[in-house]
Amino acid sequence: MNATAAWKNSTGAGVIVALVDSGVQADAALTGPRLPAVDFTSSGTPETDDDQLLSHGTMMAALINGARGLPGLAPGATLLPLKAVTPSPKVTAQGDAEAIRYAADHGAKVLNLSFGLPAPLDPWQEAVRYALSKDVVVVAAAGNSGTHSAPISYPAAYPGVLAVSAIGPDGRLSPSSTWGPGLGISAPGADIPLWSRGCTDSTTAFAVCTGDGGTSAATAYTSAAAALLRSAHPDWDARRVVAQLRDTARPPNDDSERYGAGVLAPDLALTSATASPAPASAPVQ
Repeated sequence: MNATAAWKNSTGAGVIVALVDSGVQADAALTGPRLPAVDFTSSGTPETDDDQLLSHGTMMAALINGARGLPGLAPGATLLPLKAVTPSPKVTAQGDAEAIRYAADHGAKVLNLSFGLPAPLDPWQEAVRYALSKDVVVVAAAGNSGTHSAPISYPAAYPGVLAVSAIGPDGRLSPSSTWGPGLGISAPGADIPLWSRGCTDSTTAFAVCTGDGGTSAATAYTSAAAALLRSAHPDWDARRVVAQLRDTARPPNDDSERYGAGVLAPDLALTSATASPAPASAPVQ
Protein backbone atom coordinates (compact mmCIF):
# COMPACT_ATOMS: atom_id res chain seq x y z
CA MET A 1 0.00 0.00 0.00
CA ASN A 2 3.06 2.26 -0.07
CA ALA A 3 2.28 3.48 3.45
CA THR A 4 5.53 5.43 3.81
CA ALA A 5 4.48 7.70 0.95
CA ALA A 6 1.00 8.09 2.41
CA TRP A 7 2.39 9.15 5.80
CA LYS A 8 4.12 12.12 4.18
CA ASN A 9 0.65 13.57 3.70
CA SER A 10 -1.32 12.19 6.66
CA THR A 11 -1.07 9.87 9.65
CA GLY A 12 -4.75 10.12 10.56
CA ALA A 13 -4.16 12.59 13.39
CA GLY A 14 -7.31 14.05 14.90
CA VAL A 15 -9.63 11.36 13.52
CA ILE A 16 -11.48 8.90 15.77
CA VAL A 17 -11.84 5.38 14.36
CA ALA A 18 -14.44 3.32 16.21
CA LEU A 19 -13.73 -0.42 16.33
CA VAL A 20 -16.80 -2.54 17.06
CA ASP A 21 -15.27 -5.92 17.82
CA SER A 22 -14.35 -8.43 20.56
CA GLY A 23 -12.51 -5.87 22.66
CA VAL A 24 -8.98 -4.45 22.74
CA GLN A 25 -6.54 -5.83 25.28
CA ALA A 26 -5.28 -3.03 27.52
CA ASP A 27 -1.82 -4.60 28.00
CA ALA A 28 -1.26 -5.67 24.37
CA ALA A 29 1.51 -3.13 23.63
CA LEU A 30 -0.57 -1.21 21.14
CA THR A 31 1.14 2.03 20.17
CA GLY A 32 -1.48 4.36 18.69
CA PRO A 33 -3.66 6.87 20.55
CA ARG A 34 -6.64 5.19 22.18
CA LEU A 35 -9.77 6.30 24.02
CA PRO A 36 -11.16 4.33 26.97
CA ALA A 37 -12.95 1.19 25.87
CA VAL A 38 -16.70 0.76 26.27
CA ASP A 39 -18.35 -2.65 26.84
CA PHE A 40 -21.69 -3.52 25.20
CA THR A 41 -21.56 -7.14 26.35
CA SER A 42 -22.29 -8.62 29.77
CA SER A 43 -18.62 -9.31 30.52
CA GLY A 44 -18.00 -6.07 32.38
CA THR A 45 -14.39 -6.00 31.21
CA PRO A 46 -14.19 -3.38 28.45
CA GLU A 47 -10.38 -3.40 28.16
CA THR A 48 -10.04 -7.20 27.94
CA ASP A 49 -10.21 -8.91 24.56
CA ASP A 50 -12.06 -12.20 24.27
CA ASP A 51 -9.49 -14.98 23.93
CA GLN A 52 -12.16 -17.35 22.61
CA LEU A 53 -12.21 -15.15 19.52
CA LEU A 54 -8.38 -15.22 19.30
CA SER A 55 -8.10 -11.56 20.31
CA HIS A 56 -9.70 -10.52 17.04
CA GLY A 57 -10.33 -6.94 18.15
CA THR A 58 -6.74 -6.42 19.28
CA MET A 59 -5.46 -7.70 15.94
CA MET A 60 -7.68 -5.21 14.10
CA ALA A 61 -6.57 -2.38 16.39
CA ALA A 62 -2.92 -3.07 15.59
CA LEU A 63 -3.58 -2.93 11.85
CA ILE A 64 -5.38 0.39 12.21
CA ASN A 65 -2.98 2.34 14.42
CA GLY A 66 -0.14 0.07 15.41
CA ALA A 67 1.49 -2.23 17.95
CA ARG A 68 5.06 -2.75 19.09
CA GLY A 69 7.00 -3.82 15.99
CA LEU A 70 3.96 -3.54 13.70
CA PRO A 71 3.08 -0.09 12.33
CA GLY A 72 -0.59 0.56 11.72
CA LEU A 73 -1.70 2.20 8.50
CA ALA A 74 -3.08 5.22 10.40
CA PRO A 75 -0.65 5.58 13.34
CA GLY A 76 -1.95 9.02 14.28
CA ALA A 77 -5.64 8.11 14.35
CA THR A 78 -7.35 7.71 17.72
CA LEU A 79 -8.98 4.34 18.31
CA LEU A 80 -12.32 4.04 20.10
CA PRO A 81 -12.62 0.36 21.18
CA LEU A 82 -16.24 -0.77 21.49
CA LYS A 83 -16.62 -4.32 22.78
CA ALA A 84 -19.72 -5.95 21.32
CA VAL A 85 -18.75 -9.17 19.49
CA THR A 86 -18.88 -12.26 21.70
CA PRO A 87 -18.16 -15.98 21.13
CA SER A 88 -21.67 -17.31 21.70
CA PRO A 89 -23.46 -16.02 19.77
CA LYS A 90 -20.54 -14.59 17.83
CA VAL A 91 -22.41 -11.41 17.04
CA THR A 92 -25.36 -9.95 18.91
CA ALA A 93 -27.60 -7.65 16.96
CA GLN A 94 -28.55 -5.37 19.83
CA GLY A 95 -25.08 -4.98 21.32
CA ASP A 96 -23.53 -4.24 17.94
CA ALA A 97 -26.27 -1.76 17.11
CA GLU A 98 -25.81 0.06 20.41
CA ALA A 99 -22.06 0.24 19.79
CA ILE A 100 -22.57 1.64 16.28
CA ARG A 101 -24.88 4.34 17.60
CA TYR A 102 -22.48 5.13 20.42
CA ALA A 103 -19.66 5.62 17.90
CA ALA A 104 -21.75 8.01 15.83
CA ASP A 105 -22.67 10.03 18.92
CA HIS A 106 -19.12 10.22 20.30
CA GLY A 107 -17.13 11.76 17.50
CA ALA A 108 -16.18 8.77 15.35
CA LYS A 109 -15.48 9.74 11.75
CA VAL A 110 -14.76 6.16 10.66
CA LEU A 111 -16.51 2.98 11.84
CA ASN A 112 -14.80 -0.41 11.43
CA LEU A 113 -17.08 -3.47 11.33
CA SER A 114 -14.87 -6.54 10.79
CA PHE A 115 -17.70 -9.04 11.20
CA GLY A 116 -20.78 -10.19 9.36
CA LEU A 117 -23.65 -12.62 8.88
CA PRO A 118 -25.36 -13.92 5.73
CA ALA A 119 -28.74 -12.42 6.64
CA PRO A 120 -29.73 -8.82 7.48
CA LEU A 121 -30.69 -7.81 10.99
CA ASP A 122 -33.05 -4.90 11.60
CA PRO A 123 -31.07 -3.40 14.52
CA TRP A 124 -27.93 -3.34 12.35
CA GLN A 125 -29.65 -1.62 9.45
CA GLU A 126 -31.19 1.03 11.68
CA ALA A 127 -27.86 1.66 13.44
CA VAL A 128 -25.94 1.86 10.16
CA ARG A 129 -28.52 4.30 8.79
CA TYR A 130 -28.01 6.41 11.90
CA ALA A 131 -24.21 6.39 11.57
CA LEU A 132 -24.40 7.39 7.91
CA SER A 133 -26.74 10.24 8.82
CA LYS A 134 -24.03 11.46 11.22
CA ASP A 135 -21.44 11.61 8.40
CA VAL A 136 -19.51 8.52 9.48
CA VAL A 137 -17.54 6.43 6.96
CA VAL A 138 -18.82 2.89 7.61
CA VAL A 139 -16.49 0.08 6.48
CA ALA A 140 -17.38 -3.62 6.78
CA ALA A 141 -16.08 -7.07 5.85
CA ALA A 142 -17.51 -8.78 2.77
CA GLY A 143 -17.13 -12.18 4.45
CA ASN A 144 -14.90 -15.23 4.43
CA SER A 145 -17.10 -17.86 2.81
CA GLY A 146 -14.81 -18.16 -0.20
CA THR A 147 -17.77 -17.91 -2.58
CA HIS A 148 -19.59 -15.51 -4.85
CA SER A 149 -22.41 -14.25 -2.68
CA ALA A 150 -25.54 -12.34 -3.60
CA PRO A 151 -25.53 -10.37 -1.44
CA ILE A 152 -22.26 -10.32 0.43
CA SER A 153 -22.31 -10.45 4.24
CA TYR A 154 -24.27 -7.99 6.33
CA PRO A 155 -23.69 -5.28 7.48
CA ALA A 156 -21.33 -4.87 4.48
CA ALA A 157 -24.26 -5.42 2.09
CA TYR A 158 -26.25 -2.43 3.34
CA PRO A 159 -26.28 0.50 0.88
CA GLY A 160 -23.90 3.22 1.96
CA VAL A 161 -21.43 0.82 3.60
CA LEU A 162 -17.99 0.36 2.01
CA ALA A 163 -17.70 -3.45 1.67
CA VAL A 164 -14.20 -4.91 1.49
CA SER A 165 -12.78 -8.13 0.04
CA ALA A 166 -9.29 -9.48 0.80
CA ILE A 167 -6.27 -10.00 -1.44
CA GLY A 168 -3.03 -11.92 -0.90
CA PRO A 169 0.58 -10.88 -1.56
CA ASP A 170 0.18 -11.71 -5.26
CA GLY A 171 -2.53 -9.08 -5.56
CA ARG A 172 -5.22 -11.66 -6.27
CA LEU A 173 -8.37 -12.34 -4.33
CA SER A 174 -7.84 -14.52 -1.27
CA PRO A 175 -9.46 -17.96 -1.75
CA SER A 176 -11.42 -17.43 1.46
CA SER A 177 -12.79 -14.00 0.50
CA THR A 178 -16.46 -13.51 -0.32
CA TRP A 179 -17.28 -11.35 -3.33
CA GLY A 180 -20.38 -10.32 -5.19
CA PRO A 181 -22.83 -7.47 -5.81
CA GLY A 182 -22.27 -4.51 -3.53
CA LEU A 183 -18.54 -5.04 -3.10
CA GLY A 184 -16.75 -1.69 -2.81
CA ILE A 185 -13.01 -2.25 -2.74
CA SER A 186 -10.33 -4.83 -1.88
CA ALA A 187 -7.34 -4.61 0.46
CA PRO A 188 -4.58 -6.85 1.87
CA GLY A 189 -5.90 -9.58 4.15
CA ALA A 190 -4.15 -12.89 3.42
CA ASP A 191 -0.58 -13.68 4.50
CA ILE A 192 -0.04 -10.36 6.25
CA PRO A 193 1.71 -9.41 9.51
CA LEU A 194 -0.70 -9.75 12.44
CA TRP A 195 -0.44 -8.83 16.11
CA SER A 196 -1.55 -12.10 17.63
CA ARG A 197 -1.44 -14.29 20.73
CA GLY A 198 -0.93 -17.28 18.46
CA CYS A 199 2.65 -16.38 17.50
CA THR A 200 4.30 -17.74 20.65
CA ASP A 201 3.96 -20.67 23.02
CA SER A 202 2.28 -18.38 25.50
CA THR A 203 -1.45 -17.75 25.14
CA THR A 204 -1.09 -14.33 26.71
CA ALA A 205 1.89 -12.80 24.92
CA PHE A 206 1.25 -10.85 21.75
CA ALA A 207 3.80 -10.90 18.93
CA VAL A 208 4.03 -10.32 15.18
CA CYS A 209 3.44 -13.30 12.92
CA THR A 210 2.24 -13.85 9.37
CA GLY A 211 -1.31 -15.12 9.01
CA ASP A 212 -4.63 -14.89 7.25
CA GLY A 213 -6.59 -11.96 8.58
CA GLY A 214 -9.23 -12.34 5.86
CA THR A 215 -11.71 -9.64 5.06
CA SER A 216 -11.56 -8.54 8.70
CA ALA A 217 -7.99 -7.35 8.21
CA ALA A 218 -8.77 -5.88 4.80
CA THR A 219 -11.55 -3.89 6.45
CA ALA A 220 -9.21 -2.59 9.13
CA TYR A 221 -6.73 -1.37 6.53
CA THR A 222 -9.52 0.32 4.58
CA SER A 223 -10.82 2.04 7.71
CA ALA A 224 -7.29 3.27 8.39
CA ALA A 225 -7.04 4.65 4.85
CA ALA A 226 -10.34 6.48 5.38
CA ALA A 227 -8.87 8.00 8.55
CA LEU A 228 -5.85 9.23 6.60
CA LEU A 229 -8.17 11.00 4.15
CA ARG A 230 -10.45 12.46 6.81
CA SER A 231 -7.41 13.88 8.59
CA ALA A 232 -5.99 15.39 5.40
CA HIS A 233 -9.38 16.73 4.25
CA PRO A 234 -11.49 17.54 7.31
CA ASP A 235 -13.96 19.41 5.12
CA TRP A 236 -14.84 16.31 3.07
CA ASP A 237 -18.00 14.44 3.96
CA ALA A 238 -18.09 10.66 4.30
CA ARG A 239 -19.37 10.01 0.79
CA ARG A 240 -16.60 12.05 -0.74
CA VAL A 241 -14.00 10.12 1.27
CA VAL A 242 -15.42 6.82 0.03
CA ALA A 243 -15.54 8.12 -3.53
CA GLN A 244 -11.87 9.09 -3.34
CA LEU A 245 -10.84 5.67 -2.04
CA ARG A 246 -12.73 3.98 -4.86
CA ASP A 247 -11.66 6.41 -7.58
CA THR A 248 -7.98 5.96 -6.77
CA ALA A 249 -8.00 2.18 -6.25
CA ARG A 250 -5.35 0.34 -8.24
CA PRO A 251 -6.51 -2.01 -11.02
CA PRO A 252 -6.63 -5.64 -9.83
CA ASN A 253 -4.58 -8.47 -11.30
CA ASP A 254 -7.61 -10.30 -12.70
CA ASP A 255 -11.42 -10.15 -12.96
CA SER A 256 -12.39 -6.78 -11.48
CA GLU A 257 -15.80 -8.06 -10.37
CA ARG A 258 -14.04 -9.73 -7.47
CA TYR A 259 -12.39 -6.51 -6.25
CA GLY A 260 -15.06 -3.84 -6.41
CA ALA A 261 -13.44 -0.63 -7.64
CA GLY A 262 -9.97 -2.18 -7.31
CA VAL A 263 -7.21 -2.51 -4.73
CA LEU A 264 -6.90 0.02 -1.90
CA ALA A 265 -4.19 2.63 -2.62
CA PRO A 266 -4.01 5.16 0.26
CA ASP A 267 -0.92 6.83 -1.21
CA LEU A 268 -2.79 7.63 -4.43
CA ALA A 269 -5.93 8.65 -2.54
CA LEU A 270 -3.92 11.31 -0.72
CA THR A 271 -2.06 12.64 -3.75
CA SER A 272 -4.41 12.27 -6.73
CA ALA A 273 -6.78 14.95 -7.95
CA THR A 274 -9.75 15.14 -5.62
CA ALA A 275 -12.77 13.00 -6.29
CA SER A 276 -16.11 14.28 -7.42
CA PRO A 277 -18.34 15.23 -4.50
CA ALA A 278 -21.09 13.04 -6.00
CA PRO A 279 -22.29 10.25 -3.70
CA ALA A 280 -20.23 7.07 -3.91
CA SER A 281 -23.27 4.90 -3.23
CA ALA A 282 -26.98 5.06 -2.69
CA PRO A 283 -28.36 5.98 0.71
CA VAL A 284 -29.47 3.20 3.05
CA GLN A 285 -33.03 2.15 2.27
